[in-house]
Amino acid sequence: MIQALHIMDRNTPAISFDASVESAVDFFRSHSGGFALVQAASDRIQGVLTEAGLVRISLKHQSDPLKNHLVLFREVFEPVQLCLETEEFPEIVKKILSAVGQRVFVINPAGGVTGYITARMILPYLASTRAREEGREEGQKFPTESIKKDLFFFESFFTKSPFMMHSVNRDGIIQMANEMIHLVLGYTYGDLIGKTIHDLYPPSSHKQAEMGIKTIFSEGFHKVVRSEMVAKDGHRVAVELVSRALTDQHSNPIGTMTISRPMDMQFLVELMPELL
Repeated sequence: MIQALHIMDRNTPAISFDASVESAVDFFRSHSGGFALVQAASDRIQGVLTEAGLVRISLKHQSDPLKNHLVLFREVFEPVQLCLETEEFPEIVKKILSAVGQRVFVINPAGGVTGYITARMILPYLASTRAREEGREEGQKFPTESIKKDLFFFESFFTKSPFMMHSVNRDGIIQMANEMIHLVLGYTYGDLIGKTIHDLYPPSSHKQAEMGIKTIFSEGFHKVVRSEMVAKDGHRVAVELVSRALTDQHSNPIGTMTISRPMDMQFLVELMPELL
């Protein structure tokens, strides 16, 4: 069976958590991958810094020049999805499809990062006949049908779900949002990513939403509540929602998963054909 260590790139782009903003800019100029792992040590990961995240940091740094270390901008980092070197291909695909940025970092039994895998890197294993043949030559079982089922499951369950689904990190930044929530709120698919709960909910609900995130991260879930979401054009949509925590393989919470529906279910039914 193909494992993470067979796929991963061992040259993980990484930068120290106490690096200056200027050195981070220089790093990204010389590395074309568009992201870097921020860490204090090989087994102490702070998050993932992207090019877009560095732009946000640079703007904040300009307004406060004394604030000049990456660790002071943790709220900009993307959460890290990890997998073990021995994890097999189906699990790797699942993690990449559900991870922020569609990438995972590979760790050894001691917890040290030894490589990374992106969505682009798994494509040859999904599509290439040669790769499948090489796998057979090495005595590896390539789970083609299993992977197809997993891909269909994730597309159907999350992207094509008839319910509104989104995920935020500890700072309330939207990491994932499916097609239905974009449709209901009038956004082009993808535009909600990077926005915050302050964009998603009206001002009167901001405190409640912030407390809800804290509850999810501390208790693992949040009971069913009724609230309102703000559409792109400013009108409000009455919704009912329930949330739980998303965790990594060590059971550490890395985000939330909220499933919601408009109180007017007829509105939802009318939008469903647009998902086809």
